[in-house]
Amino acid sequence: MEQAWHAHLRDTPVSAHMLAEEVDWYKDRLLFTRDEYLAANRAGRGFALNEAQRHKVYDAFESYERALAKRNAVDWADVPRQLWRWSQTREIRLPEYDIILVDEAQFFAPMWFELIKQLLKPGVAHLFLAADPTQGFLKRRQSWLASGLEVRGRVTRLQKSYRTTREILSFATLLYRTRLPDDDDDIVAPNLLDLPNGLVPELIPLTSEQDEVTRVVNEIHALVQAGIPLQHILVIHANYLGRNHIQERLEPLLGAGKAIDPKEGMRADAIRVCTLNAATGLESPIVFLVGIRELHEQEQSLRLSEEERLELVRDNTRKLYMAITRAGQRLVITYAGEIPEVFLSSSVTQ
Repeated sequence: MEQAWHAHLRDTPVSAHMLAEEVDWYKDRLLFTRDEYLAANRAGRGFALNEAQRHKVYDAFESYERALAKRNAVDWADVPRQLWRWSQTREIRLPEYDIILVDEAQFFAPMWFELIKQLLKPGVAHLFLAADPTQGFLKRRQSWLASGLEVRGRVTRLQKSYRTTREILSFATLLYRTRLPDDDDDIVAPNLLDLPNGLVPELIPLTSEQDEVTRVVNEIHALVQAGIPLQHILVIHANYLGRNHIQERLEPLLGAGKAIDPKEGMRADAIRVCTLNAATGLESPIVFLVGIRELHEQEQSLRLSEEERLELVRDNTRKLYMAITRAGQRLVITYAGEIPEVFLSSSVTQ
Protein backbone atom coordinates (compact mmCIF):
# COMPACT_ATOMS: atom_id res chain seq x y z
CA MET A 1 0.00 0.00 0.00
CA GLU A 2 2.85 2.38 0.86
CA GLN A 3 4.51 1.60 -2.47
CA ALA A 4 1.28 2.26 -4.38
CA TRP A 5 0.82 5.55 -2.55
CA HIS A 6 4.41 6.63 -3.28
CA ALA A 7 4.07 5.81 -6.98
CA HIS A 8 0.80 7.68 -7.56
CA LEU A 9 -0.14 10.00 -4.68
CA ARG A 10 2.95 11.28 -2.86
CA ASP A 11 2.57 14.76 -4.42
CA THR A 12 -1.13 15.06 -3.58
CA PRO A 13 -3.04 15.89 -0.35
CA VAL A 14 -4.00 12.20 -0.12
CA SER A 15 -1.90 10.50 2.55
CA ALA A 16 -1.04 6.79 2.67
CA HIS A 17 -3.52 6.40 5.53
CA MET A 18 -6.25 8.06 3.46
CA LEU A 19 -5.48 5.70 0.56
CA ALA A 20 -5.80 2.66 2.82
CA GLU A 21 -9.13 3.96 4.16
CA GLU A 22 -10.36 4.63 0.61
CA VAL A 23 -9.40 1.15 -0.59
CA ASP A 24 -11.29 -0.41 2.31
CA TRP A 25 -14.30 1.83 1.60
CA TYR A 26 -14.25 0.86 -2.10
CA LYS A 27 -14.00 -2.87 -1.41
CA ASP A 28 -16.77 -2.75 1.19
CA ARG A 29 -19.24 -1.67 -1.50
CA LEU A 30 -20.61 -3.05 -4.74
CA LEU A 31 -18.00 -1.15 -6.75
CA PHE A 32 -15.89 -3.02 -9.31
CA THR A 33 -14.75 -0.55 -11.98
CA ARG A 34 -13.13 2.87 -12.29
CA ASP A 35 -16.36 4.37 -13.68
CA GLU A 36 -18.37 3.02 -10.74
CA TYR A 37 -15.85 4.53 -8.32
CA LEU A 38 -15.92 7.92 -10.09
CA ALA A 39 -19.72 7.97 -9.90
CA ALA A 40 -19.96 6.74 -6.29
CA ASN A 41 -21.36 9.03 -3.59
CA ARG A 42 -18.57 9.61 -1.04
CA ALA A 43 -20.65 11.76 1.33
CA GLY A 44 -19.44 11.46 4.92
CA ARG A 45 -15.98 10.16 4.02
CA GLY A 46 -14.26 12.89 6.04
CA PHE A 47 -12.13 14.18 3.15
CA ALA A 48 -13.05 15.38 -0.32
CA LEU A 49 -11.60 14.15 -3.62
CA ASN A 50 -12.06 15.89 -6.96
CA GLU A 51 -12.29 13.88 -10.20
CA ALA A 52 -8.56 14.11 -10.94
CA GLN A 53 -7.71 12.93 -7.43
CA ARG A 54 -10.16 10.05 -7.72
CA HIS A 55 -8.38 8.94 -10.90
CA LYS A 56 -5.04 9.00 -9.08
CA VAL A 57 -6.50 7.07 -6.14
CA TYR A 58 -7.84 4.44 -8.54
CA ASP A 59 -4.45 4.22 -10.25
CA ALA A 60 -2.91 3.55 -6.84
CA PHE A 61 -5.64 1.01 -6.10
CA GLU A 62 -4.90 -0.89 -9.32
CA SER A 63 -1.19 -0.82 -8.50
CA TYR A 64 -1.96 -2.25 -5.05
CA GLU A 65 -4.12 -4.99 -6.59
CA ARG A 66 -1.35 -5.96 -9.03
CA ALA A 67 1.11 -6.20 -6.14
CA LEU A 68 -1.29 -8.47 -4.23
CA ALA A 69 -1.83 -10.68 -7.28
CA LYS A 70 1.92 -10.97 -7.83
CA ARG A 71 2.23 -12.30 -4.28
CA ASN A 72 -0.82 -14.55 -4.71
CA ALA A 73 -2.36 -12.69 -1.77
CA VAL A 74 -5.61 -10.97 -0.82
CA ASP A 75 -6.61 -8.59 1.95
CA TRP A 76 -9.54 -9.11 4.27
CA ALA A 77 -12.00 -7.04 2.24
CA ASP A 78 -11.44 -9.32 -0.77
CA VAL A 79 -12.96 -12.31 1.03
CA PRO A 80 -16.64 -11.21 1.06
CA ARG A 81 -16.22 -9.72 -2.44
CA GLN A 82 -15.07 -13.08 -3.80
CA LEU A 83 -17.89 -14.88 -2.02
CA TRP A 84 -20.36 -12.41 -3.57
CA ARG A 85 -18.88 -13.00 -7.06
CA TRP A 86 -19.16 -16.77 -6.68
CA SER A 87 -22.78 -16.44 -5.55
CA GLN A 88 -23.57 -14.30 -8.62
CA THR A 89 -21.98 -16.75 -11.07
CA ARG A 90 -23.64 -19.70 -9.29
CA GLU A 91 -20.26 -21.27 -8.58
CA ILE A 92 -21.54 -21.73 -5.05
CA ARG A 93 -25.04 -21.93 -3.64
CA LEU A 94 -25.59 -20.10 -0.39
CA PRO A 95 -27.88 -21.65 2.25
CA GLU A 96 -31.19 -19.98 3.12
CA TYR A 97 -32.56 -19.18 6.57
CA ASP A 98 -35.94 -18.20 8.02
CA ILE A 99 -34.42 -15.87 10.62
CA ILE A 100 -31.03 -14.15 10.79
CA LEU A 101 -29.90 -12.12 13.79
CA VAL A 102 -26.92 -9.82 13.25
CA ASP A 103 -25.24 -8.68 16.44
CA GLU A 104 -22.82 -5.69 16.42
CA ALA A 105 -24.40 -4.68 13.12
CA GLN A 106 -22.75 -1.24 13.28
CA PHE A 107 -19.53 -2.89 12.11
CA PHE A 108 -21.06 -4.47 9.01
CA ALA A 109 -20.20 -3.16 5.55
CA PRO A 110 -22.70 -2.89 2.67
CA MET A 111 -21.03 -5.85 0.92
CA TRP A 112 -21.57 -8.01 4.00
CA PHE A 113 -25.25 -7.08 4.09
CA GLU A 114 -25.55 -7.97 0.40
CA LEU A 115 -24.40 -11.48 1.28
CA ILE A 116 -26.71 -11.68 4.29
CA LYS A 117 -29.72 -10.66 2.19
CA GLN A 118 -28.99 -13.56 -0.15
CA LEU A 119 -29.24 -15.93 2.84
CA LEU A 120 -32.81 -14.82 3.65
CA LYS A 121 -35.54 -17.16 2.42
CA PRO A 122 -37.56 -15.13 -0.11
CA GLY A 123 -40.92 -13.86 1.08
CA VAL A 124 -40.89 -15.33 4.58
CA ALA A 125 -37.54 -14.55 6.24
CA HIS A 126 -36.89 -12.06 9.03
CA LEU A 127 -33.72 -10.01 9.57
CA PHE A 128 -33.06 -8.67 13.08
CA LEU A 129 -30.23 -6.19 13.68
CA ALA A 130 -28.75 -5.20 17.02
CA ALA A 131 -26.43 -2.19 16.80
CA ASP A 132 -24.82 0.58 18.82
CA PRO A 133 -23.88 3.55 16.60
CA THR A 134 -21.53 4.92 19.28
CA GLN A 135 -19.27 1.93 18.64
CA GLY A 136 -19.38 1.99 14.84
CA PHE A 137 -15.77 3.11 14.46
CA LEU A 138 -14.91 0.46 11.86
CA LYS A 139 -17.78 1.01 9.40
CA ARG A 140 -18.55 4.54 10.50
CA ARG A 141 -20.92 6.99 8.84
CA GLN A 142 -22.74 4.25 6.98
CA SER A 143 -26.51 4.58 6.94
CA TRP A 144 -28.75 1.52 6.86
CA LEU A 145 -30.34 2.80 3.63
CA ALA A 146 -26.93 2.98 1.96
CA SER A 147 -26.57 -0.70 2.84
CA GLY A 148 -29.83 -1.47 1.06
CA LEU A 149 -31.84 -1.80 4.28
CA GLU A 150 -35.02 0.22 4.88
CA VAL A 151 -35.40 0.42 8.66
CA ARG A 152 -37.51 3.55 9.07
CA GLY A 153 -40.47 2.85 11.32
CA ARG A 154 -38.93 -0.45 12.41
CA VAL A 155 -36.40 0.79 14.96
CA THR A 156 -36.59 0.36 18.72
CA ARG A 157 -34.11 2.39 20.76
CA LEU A 158 -33.00 0.78 24.01
CA GLN A 159 -32.36 3.44 26.63
CA LYS A 160 -31.58 1.36 29.70
CA SER A 161 -28.15 -0.04 30.41
CA TYR A 162 -28.04 -3.38 32.19
CA ARG A 163 -24.28 -3.48 32.49
CA THR A 164 -22.97 -0.45 34.33
CA THR A 165 -23.67 2.19 37.00
CA ARG A 166 -25.08 5.70 36.83
CA GLU A 167 -21.67 7.25 37.51
CA ILE A 168 -19.82 5.28 34.82
CA LEU A 169 -22.46 5.81 32.15
CA SER A 170 -22.72 9.52 32.96
CA PHE A 171 -18.96 9.87 32.61
CA ALA A 172 -18.93 8.01 29.28
CA THR A 173 -21.81 10.09 27.90
CA LEU A 174 -20.27 13.41 28.97
CA LEU A 175 -16.92 12.44 27.48
CA TYR A 176 -18.59 11.51 24.20
CA ARG A 177 -20.65 14.69 23.96
CA THR A 178 -17.73 16.92 24.94
CA ARG A 179 -15.42 15.50 22.29
CA LEU A 180 -18.14 15.10 19.64
CA PRO A 181 -20.67 17.88 20.27
CA ASP A 182 -22.10 17.58 16.74
CA ASP A 183 -22.72 13.83 16.93
CA ASP A 184 -25.67 13.84 19.33
CA ASP A 185 -27.80 11.85 16.90
CA ASP A 186 -25.37 8.94 17.21
CA ILE A 187 -25.70 8.54 20.96
CA VAL A 188 -28.90 7.47 22.68
CA ALA A 189 -29.58 9.59 25.76
CA PRO A 190 -29.21 7.14 28.65
CA ASN A 191 -32.01 6.59 31.12
CA LEU A 192 -30.17 7.02 34.41
CA LEU A 193 -33.15 6.79 36.75
CA ASP A 194 -33.15 3.01 37.13
CA LEU A 195 -29.38 2.56 37.13
CA PRO A 196 -27.68 1.57 40.38
CA ASN A 197 -25.33 4.06 42.02
CA GLY A 198 -21.68 3.17 42.27
CA LEU A 199 -18.14 4.44 42.40
CA VAL A 200 -17.13 7.52 40.44
CA PRO A 201 -14.59 6.59 37.73
CA GLU A 202 -11.01 7.00 38.97
CA LEU A 203 -8.36 8.79 36.92
CA ILE A 204 -4.80 8.12 38.06
CA PRO A 205 -2.08 10.44 36.67
CA LEU A 206 1.40 8.96 36.33
CA THR A 207 4.77 10.18 35.11
CA SER A 208 5.64 7.54 32.51
CA GLU A 209 4.32 4.51 30.67
CA GLN A 210 6.51 2.27 32.83
CA ASP A 211 4.99 3.76 35.99
CA GLU A 212 1.56 3.28 34.45
CA VAL A 213 2.09 -0.45 33.95
CA THR A 214 3.60 -0.83 37.42
CA ARG A 215 0.65 0.97 39.05
CA VAL A 216 -1.92 -1.14 37.22
CA VAL A 217 -0.11 -4.38 38.09
CA ASN A 218 0.13 -3.34 41.76
CA GLU A 219 -3.56 -2.34 41.87
CA ILE A 220 -4.57 -5.69 40.39
CA HIS A 221 -2.32 -7.60 42.78
CA ALA A 222 -3.93 -5.79 45.71
CA LEU A 223 -7.41 -6.66 44.46
CA VAL A 224 -6.50 -10.32 44.09
CA GLN A 225 -4.95 -10.35 47.56
CA ALA A 226 -8.23 -8.90 48.86
CA GLY A 227 -10.14 -11.84 47.39
CA ILE A 228 -11.51 -10.38 44.16
CA PRO A 229 -12.03 -13.23 41.65
CA LEU A 230 -9.65 -13.07 38.70
CA GLN A 231 -12.46 -13.27 36.15
CA HIS A 232 -13.94 -10.05 37.57
CA ILE A 233 -10.99 -7.98 36.29
CA LEU A 234 -10.56 -6.78 32.69
CA VAL A 235 -7.56 -4.74 31.49
CA ILE A 236 -7.92 -2.78 28.25
CA HIS A 237 -4.78 -1.27 26.75
CA ALA A 238 -4.61 1.11 23.80
CA ASN A 239 -2.17 -1.09 21.86
CA TYR A 240 -1.02 -4.69 21.69
CA LEU A 241 2.55 -3.99 22.87
CA GLY A 242 1.22 -2.49 26.09
CA ARG A 243 -1.21 -5.36 26.41
CA ASN A 244 1.65 -7.84 26.11
CA HIS A 245 3.73 -5.92 28.67
CA ILE A 246 0.97 -6.00 31.29
CA GLN A 247 0.31 -9.68 30.66
CA GLU A 248 4.02 -10.47 31.07
CA ARG A 249 4.12 -8.54 34.35
CA LEU A 250 1.00 -10.19 35.76
CA GLU A 251 1.92 -13.81 35.10
CA PRO A 252 4.79 -14.03 37.65
CA LEU A 253 2.45 -12.61 40.31
CA LEU A 254 -0.64 -14.65 39.49
CA GLY A 255 0.80 -17.77 37.89
CA ALA A 256 1.12 -19.11 34.34
CA GLY A 257 -2.07 -18.81 32.33
CA LYS A 258 -3.74 -16.51 34.87
CA ALA A 259 -3.63 -13.45 32.58
CA ILE A 260 -5.06 -14.24 29.15
CA ASP A 261 -6.11 -12.59 25.91
CA PRO A 262 -9.89 -13.20 25.51
CA LYS A 263 -9.34 -13.91 21.79
CA GLU A 264 -7.38 -17.02 22.78
CA GLY A 265 -10.18 -18.41 24.91
CA MET A 266 -12.04 -17.77 28.15
CA ARG A 267 -11.15 -19.13 31.58
CA ALA A 268 -13.05 -18.67 34.81
CA ASP A 269 -9.83 -18.44 36.83
CA ALA A 270 -7.95 -15.80 34.82
CA ILE A 271 -7.76 -12.05 34.34
CA ARG A 272 -8.52 -10.87 30.82
CA VAL A 273 -6.07 -8.48 29.13
CA CYS A 274 -6.98 -7.13 25.69
CA THR A 275 -6.41 -4.24 23.31
CA LEU A 276 -8.84 -1.37 22.86
CA ASN A 277 -9.83 -2.63 19.42
CA ALA A 278 -10.67 -6.07 20.82
CA ALA A 279 -12.77 -4.95 23.80
CA THR A 280 -16.14 -4.78 22.02
CA GLY A 281 -18.57 -7.30 23.47
CA LEU A 282 -16.64 -7.81 26.69
CA GLU A 283 -17.73 -6.71 30.16
CA SER A 284 -16.42 -7.01 33.69
CA PRO A 285 -17.20 -5.71 37.20
CA ILE A 286 -13.78 -4.02 37.31
CA VAL A 287 -12.08 -2.46 34.28
CA PHE A 288 -8.64 -0.85 33.96
CA LEU A 289 -8.29 1.40 30.90
CA VAL A 290 -4.60 1.93 30.19
CA GLY A 291 -2.37 3.65 27.62
CA ILE A 292 -4.88 6.18 26.31
CA ARG A 293 -2.25 8.92 26.13
CA GLU A 294 -1.33 7.32 22.80
CA LEU A 295 -4.75 8.26 21.41
CA HIS A 296 -4.29 11.89 22.41
CA GLU A 297 -0.83 11.99 20.83
CA GLN A 298 -2.18 10.53 17.59
CA GLU A 299 -4.77 13.29 17.44
CA GLN A 300 -2.12 16.00 17.85
CA SER A 301 0.14 14.75 15.03
CA LEU A 302 1.22 17.51 12.65
CA ARG A 303 1.10 15.02 9.77
CA LEU A 304 -2.69 14.88 9.90
CA SER A 305 -4.91 17.07 7.79
CA GLU A 306 -7.78 18.72 9.64
CA GLU A 307 -10.22 16.25 8.09
CA GLU A 308 -8.09 13.30 9.18
CA ARG A 309 -7.73 14.73 12.69
CA LEU A 310 -11.49 15.17 13.10
CA GLU A 311 -12.08 11.64 11.84
CA LEU A 312 -9.49 10.27 14.25
CA VAL A 313 -11.08 12.15 17.17
CA ARG A 314 -14.40 10.59 16.21
CA ASP A 315 -12.94 7.09 16.04
CA ASN A 316 -11.03 7.42 19.30
CA THR A 317 -14.04 8.86 21.12
CA ARG A 318 -16.20 5.93 20.12
CA LYS A 319 -13.51 3.51 21.20
CA LEU A 320 -13.23 5.24 24.58
CA TYR A 321 -17.00 5.23 25.08
CA MET A 322 -17.11 1.54 24.29
CA ALA A 323 -14.21 0.74 26.64
CA ILE A 324 -15.59 2.81 29.53
CA THR A 325 -18.98 1.13 29.33
CA ARG A 326 -17.39 -2.33 29.65
CA ALA A 327 -17.16 -1.62 33.41
CA GLY A 328 -19.98 -2.91 35.57
CA GLN A 329 -19.00 -1.52 38.98
CA ARG A 330 -15.58 0.13 38.99
CA LEU A 331 -13.60 1.93 36.30
CA VAL A 332 -9.93 2.91 36.69
CA ILE A 333 -8.26 5.02 33.98
CA THR A 334 -4.51 5.61 34.08
CA TYR A 335 -2.79 8.37 32.14
CA ALA A 336 0.94 8.92 31.68
CA GLY A 337 1.53 12.66 31.44
CA GLU A 338 -0.58 15.80 31.68
CA ILE A 339 -4.24 14.82 31.74
CA PRO A 340 -6.49 16.45 29.10
CA GLU A 341 -9.22 18.63 30.58
CA VAL A 342 -11.99 16.54 29.03
CA PHE A 343 -11.16 13.64 31.38
CA LEU A 344 -11.03 15.74 34.52
CA SER A 345 -14.61 17.05 34.52
CA SER A 346 -16.33 13.83 35.56
CA SER A 347 -13.73 11.71 37.33
CA VAL A 348 -11.94 11.48 40.64
CA THR A 349 -8.23 12.25 40.19
CA GLN A 350 -5.85 10.43 42.53
